[in-house]
Formats: sequence, C-alpha cells, structure tokens
Amino acid sequence: MRLTYTCSICKTQNNLQEKEETRALLQMKLKSDEVRVNCNSCGKMDKKHLNRITAIADTRIVLLGVAIGLVCTVVLWNFLGAIAVFTFTLPILFWRYESEQAHKFNSYIIKRK
Repeated sequence: MRLTYTCSICKTQNNLQEKEETRALLQMKLKSDEVRVNCNSCGKMDKKHLNRITAIADTRIVLLGVAIGLVCTVVLWNFLGAIAVFTFTLPILFWRYESEQAHKFNSYIIKRK
C-alpha cells in the first residue's frame, strides 16, 4: 500500500514517504494532525491534514504476485499438469491483500480539532 496526496496547486498525485497501517498510527508517529509535504512536480511546500492522505494498492506488489504465480505455474506444470494453473491465483491474493490494507487505512478518519 502506498500513501498519496494531491497537490493543491498543480493537482498531481504524489507519494508520501511515511508508511503506516492506519491514520491513527500515522498520527502517533508524526505527533501531529498535519504532515508537511513537498510536491514533486511544482515544488510547493504545503501542510496536509491526515484525512487528505489516501492509501492505494501498490501495483509493484501485485506485479510481484503475477511473477511468482507464473514461475510456480511453469515449475509445477510438469509435475501436476493442469492443476498447476491454480497457482496463478496468487496475483489475486496479493491484489486482495493490498486492497484490504488500503481500505483499512481510508476507512478511518481522524476528528478535526
């Protein structure tokens, strides 16, 4: 899962360096309700409230699942035949895990003071 925010000037989506499971853990790590961010595109320094940070599924993890699934399918094809095709469900499991983690982060909202 990657944490992202949208720049208020150029509207590009940037990645946040910090990594946490939920907004509450991120708030405890930062000891603040806001995080200072720097846009990669326009260079604007800004403060974003933690509720403006969103989580998305990391496609690199899903692609890793695809690669592992392909390797397992090719290796097991000689031993198990068509049953080895079920190992290609690994990318679905990787994608589902990433989606659940992103949903868990996005569903928790911090009360504004």
